[in-house]
Formats: sequence, C-alpha cells, structure tokens
Amino acid sequence: MDPSCTNSVNGFYTFLNKSMEDLERVYLSNSFMSLQFLQRVICLLRTSHSHLILLVQKLNLPVGDKWLDDYMDETSKLWDVCHVIKSSLSSMESFCSAAMSVTSTLDGHHHHNHRQVMRAITGCRREAVGIEEENRALMENRVQRFPFWSEQVTTAMESSKIQNGFSGFKGVMNTMKNMNTLFLTILTQGLVYSIPGETTTATVTMTATAMVRLKQRVAAEMERTGVKKGVMMYEYRRSKTAVEELKTELERRWCGGGGREEEEEEAGRGLRERVEEVKVSVGSLRNGTESVVAQIDDFFDEIVDGRKMLLAFCSHR
Repeated sequence: MDPSCTNSVNGFYTFLNKSMEDLERVYLSNSFMSLQFLQRVICLLRTSHSHLILLVQKLNLPVGDKWLDDYMDETSKLWDVCHVIKSSLSSMESFCSAAMSVTSTLDGHHHHNHRQVMRAITGCRREAVGIEEENRALMENRVQRFPFWSEQVTTAMESSKIQNGFSGFKGVMNTMKNMNTLFLTILTQGLVYSIPGETTTATVTMTATAMVRLKQRVAAEMERTGVKKGVMMYEYRRSKTAVEELKTELERRWCGGGGREEEEEEAGRGLRERVEEVKVSVGSLRNGTESVVAQIDDFFDEIVDGRKMLLAFCSHR
C-alpha cells in the first residue's frame, strides 16, 4: 500500500480515482456482472474503508464530533445492505447441488433413465425459480427500503467550505457515500435482484469521472442486453442456460431415435460437452459465491475493528 494515500486527503482522492480506473478495466475485460467484477467491487469497498480509518488518524479532527456520526451512519448502511446480499446468496448452494445432480444422473451411463434425468432437471429449475422469488422479495421488502436506494447525494453542488469541513474529511465522506451508493446498487442488481424500472433509482451526482463512467457503462449494458429482471450475476445466468441447453440436447437425442453409428457417436460427444459445460459453469458459480460470502464476512470484521479503532482514537486524545 502506498503510504501517501492515507497521509493526506489529496492522497486519498488519488487512491480512489486510481482504484476506480482499475475497477473499470476489470469491468471491461469480463462478462457483464461477472463474479470477478463483483468481487472486485467488494474488494474496493473494503480497501477504501480501511484506508479511510488510517486517514482519520492523520487528520486534526475534533473528538466525538459529527464526523464520527457520519462514519458510524455510513458503516451501518454498508453493514445492513451486505447482510441482505449475504442472505440472498445462501440459497445458491441448493441450486448448484440440484444442477450437479443432473450431471450425476448422466455420468458414465450409456442408457439413461429418461424419467430420472427429467426429474433432476425439473428440480434444478424449481430451485432457480425459488431463488428468483426469494431474492425479489428481499429486493422489494429490504433493499428498496434502505435510504441509499432513493437518496440523492449531491457532492458536486456543495460549497468548497462544506467540502473542506473537518480538515477535508467532510468531502472525503461525501465521496465515499457516492461510491458506496454506486457499489451497493451494482451489488444488489448483480447478486440479489434487478427489477425493471428500478435499476437507476439510486441517483448519484459526483465529480469523479471514473465513477460516472462506470455507472453509465452498467446502465448502458443493462439496456443493451435486455436482461433487466432477475439475478444479473453472469455465472448464475450461464449455469441456468447450460442446464437448459443440456435439456434441449437430451430431448433432441431421445426424439431422434436410433441412427447410424457415426451419428450416435456424434450425439454422444455433444451430450458429453453439454454435461461438462454444466459442471464448469456451476463450479464457477459455487466457487465465486463462496468467495463473495467470505469477503463479506471479512468486511464485517473490518467494520467492527474500524469502529473500535476510531472510538479508542477519540477516547485517548
């Protein structure tokens, strides 16, 4: 870590701008709403928070003033929304297990029990429907009721006097609120649920060019793909598609009846490829979601430690 990013307000802004540009590159080099991108979003939430804690201790801030209340309020927002995100991922393992059960009914068998295979596929589809319903309820009953979902942060319109309040900490916190609101909106769309007409409700007005670009890119890609409803996470959507493609391949093979040996061999190869695609897609989904949950748990620990550190910092001054 470059010490300059936590030694001064300007250094902190430089760190945020560079980190946002790095995140934008990750976004552009991966599939839309990929877990790799979403994990980097969480990573930047964590590193910016830890850098903020170090910066506070270098500033000449009054003990226990409004700046501490602002920090506590902002970390409460992060805590609450991340808990919802973690809750939304808890049922993903059931979908993964159901999808893998489909492949297990096909592994190593030349003559498949049609009814057993279709029952496994139906069970996988049922798990997906359950995830979508549960996550939509979380979005409507929890996420959209959080203040950040409808708040409008107008950092760019505030006077420099206000921005420079508390030795520049006021401006830093406003920038963090902008960034956190953008990131939490992206994470809930990707990991929880995206509802048509609600994807741009959380309005963020800011001066950081990289943040504006990222917000615009995400909105434009949502419009371009036409996928606006449901869990937007790429690995989840890819896994669902892989199961449907496997189902289509099985139906084509079963309905086609017997054929020449070469045709049978080709059909068998196509089936094995579809099975392998399900395994790979679900494996990526399972590993990625487990990593996200682990990151969120670590973030909870860092928020607790940060609060304790700032309270101790104030009490010993």
